[in-house]
Amino acid sequence: MFELSKYIEPIKSSGNGIVFAPTNGVGLGHLTRTLSIAKRVKKLDPRREIIFFSTSPAMHLVLEEGFFGYHLPSKELFPKDTTPRQWDHLLQEHLMMIFKSHRPSVLVFDGAYPYNGLINSMKEAQLKGAWIKRHEYKGITESISIDRERYFNHIIKTREAGKHSLVEKNGYYYCDPPILLEEKELLDANEIRRQWKIPNEYKIVYVQLGAGNINDIKSTIYIILNILRKREDIFIVIGESIIGKRLNIADERIQVIRDYPNSRYFKAFDLAISAAGYNTYHELMHFGVPSILVPNIYTEADDQISRAMYAQNIGAAISLINPTEVDFEKAIEKALDPENNNKMKSAAKSLMSENGADQVAELLLQI
Repeated sequence: MFELSKYIEPIKSSGNGIVFAPTNGVGLGHLTRTLSIAKRVKKLDPRREIIFFSTSPAMHLVLEEGFFGYHLPSKELFPKDTTPRQWDHLLQEHLMMIFKSHRPSVLVFDGAYPYNGLINSMKEAQLKGAWIKRHEYKGITESISIDRERYFNHIIKTREAGKHSLVEKNGYYYCDPPILLEEKELLDANEIRRQWKIPNEYKIVYVQLGAGNINDIKSTIYIILNILRKREDIFIVIGESIIGKRLNIADERIQVIRDYPNSRYFKAFDLAISAAGYNTYHELMHFGVPSILVPNIYTEADDQISRAMYAQNIGAAISLINPTEVDFEKAIEKALDPENNNKMKSAAKSLMSENGADQVAELLLQI
């Protein structure tokens, strides 16, 4: 008989636990940030009860980290005749059940906009609330959610790496970007080469761009793979989202990884060609991966262009906006030049000295 308790430690409600409630975004950013903080809380206080509640389809990641978790599917997955009010009421009922069972003292929300059901249940259970949100947004998105801040005891804003000069208002707690893994958790570069049978003379290039069809000759990822395949000294690793569609590709010089987090492989990569989303970008910089950044210019609130240009200005990356095939060829050639590669690696590592997950964990244990 399968005994779940062998893999997950049974919860002992202490009346002083923390409920992490990351919302479901386009990717895994909210869930990853809260997981990184929860890991540090557990490290600092192993006896502290930690519970997760999320609408994310990747809740299994919470269980894999050894935490207890509850899941409610996003409203978009319910029958079409389900109203927002009905779904919000269901969310509130779920949270109240969790609060009555575990008797936590703190709720930590990570997302752009807290649901009414979350706020109502938090108030009814008389919990202290903390809201994690990014410090820098594009356009006016930030102003839409400001009036919701009054329901929380603490507003925690995650900075952009290196941009400490941005105006920081009183009443907020600012932290560096939270990173899930510690350096010691990354896999050894030589061991990865042995496992994937990559000759030492090959450069390993990691590609993670999100959306894109590898069979569409006009897509960015198709163009990049075509350029990389022309070089005989390159082995390609494609990062595939664990909540996205599976790639159908077969090539002896291409490895597709569908893992979490992909950052565990970063020590092996000589170059990354990536979008500039908040979490991936800061992981690349934190672990010193020379990068060619292709910012998504269509994101509503995430200013990937500004982020990519900043990395380029300090010499940590090459930023390409609406690039041509020639732009990619020149950038790859430049980034793989040994001297340039080493300079980019050093510049990237200098961008981030601290892990914001440690900073937030210490704050939460003081609430």
